[in-house]
Amino acid sequence: MRLLIEMQANVHNRITSRMRDGRMVWHLFTDMSNQFVRTIDVFPPARVLEKAERNMVALIKVPELSSGESFSPSVVLRIDTTTRDWLMESQPTPDNVIARIRGTYSGIQRYWETDDPAVQELSGSIAEKSDGDESYARLAVRAVRERVKLKTNLDDRRGAARAAREKEGDCDEHADLFIALTRAVRIPSRRVVGHYLRSGPNPEPHAWCEVFLRNRGWVPVDPALNHFGMLTESYFSRVREGLVSERPTIQLKWKTIGADMPVIEETVKMSMVSNDMA
Repeated sequence: MRLLIEMQANVHNRITSRMRDGRMVWHLFTDMSNQFVRTIDVFPPARVLEKAERNMVALIKVPELSSGESFSPSVVLRIDTTTRDWLMESQPTPDNVIARIRGTYSGIQRYWETDDPAVQELSGSIAEKSDGDESYARLAVRAVRERVKLKTNLDDRRGAARAAREKEGDCDEHADLFIALTRAVRIPSRRVVGHYLRSGPNPEPHAWCEVFLRNRGWVPVDPALNHFGMLTESYFSRVREGLVSERPTIQLKWKTIGADMPVIEETVKMSMVSNDMA
């Protein structure tokens, strides 16, 4: 599927003094083997480069803004996406690579409370029924779906421990609990944030996971939508989070006097286009 993705940001200075030396880091997309970026147009022109975990960002200079003024950069991406099953291809993995990835992507982080008693209890019950990492990961997806009632677009991200106790959450809680459960038994996992296109120009913000399996590599898992090893062409992968548990899509630094924060907003629109229009 060929997609046109239009992103608009707005930085509004609600501070009483001038906002100076502003720098914006805007996450555009992350490398995923079922999406292929054809063109990137950023206005005003900006540096686009790869950061940690293969995340592509635009570095944008924000002009000086007096109180009440706004700055609205935009990005247009043209990408091709395809439905892909990662489990169809074997990827032999040396033991030293597995050890390195396990050491990097199995630790406790904010939202991934692997040492929480509720997470530990659920992890133990899954481990008793599994016979390997892939079996455990599949059972963990089932456990998350059975335990956590799926809600829609909650205001706050609650994390794995609250999801395990309160037994409800949106895609964030489904992803966070899966990550905590896999990391609790030293199976490497990480989070992906992006958008999911159903119909119309306004895609849904969405979060899912990747789990690292021997001879499989990094495999996508979406507990909320019950996908294991597969992403459809409707996914747009934007930010990968594993070394840290949270990377805001827009990060802003500036110089000013006072503790007030500027208002940062973003809109994302996605539409299908024909091959001859891209």
